[in-house]
Amino acid sequence: MTSHASLFRIPVLSGVADAAVAPGAGAMVFLQLGLPTDRAGLVAESRRGFPVAVIERLAEVLGRPQQTLLRIAKIAPSTLTRRRRSPDGRLSPEESDRVYRIAAAFSDAVDLFEGDASAASGWLGEPAKALGGTAPIEHLDTEAGATQVHDLIGRLEHGVYS
Repeated sequence: MTSHASLFRIPVLSGVADAAVAPGAGAMVFLQLGLPTDRAGLVAESRRGFPVAVIERLAEVLGRPQQTLLRIAKIAPSTLTRRRRSPDGRLSPEESDRVYRIAAAFSDAVDLFEGDASAASGWLGEPAKALGGTAPIEHLDTEAGATQVHDLIGRLEHGVYS
């Protein structure tokens, strides 16, 4: 009989320790974004809504146009403008969760490339045969796509090239 664990893959960041999001260089991504690096802190901040500035910082560390991140996170530019003008200057929890998907994949890619953020960003933007010839970053617009990216990173970390 097949267990539920084998039927449903629960996406987790590779190499995640209980207290930290990522023990390696990838943790720096969350620090650069001004976000907590511990799981409980990230969950709380996501539920509260990330500060709008996280979008600008993520675009900067990824070396990608902000418009690209907004498209992938499904946040309209007008919504971002409204959020900036709001008293608390925060994204909604749902928007924060989608931004987290991008940051988490970048963090894992930075770990994959042993701390080389430039190489990690380049890899996210390059077509990947294992993802049907599309770039990993383009898969981060859905949870299922993000799971595929995290799975690919895990395979590459273990030397399984596909």
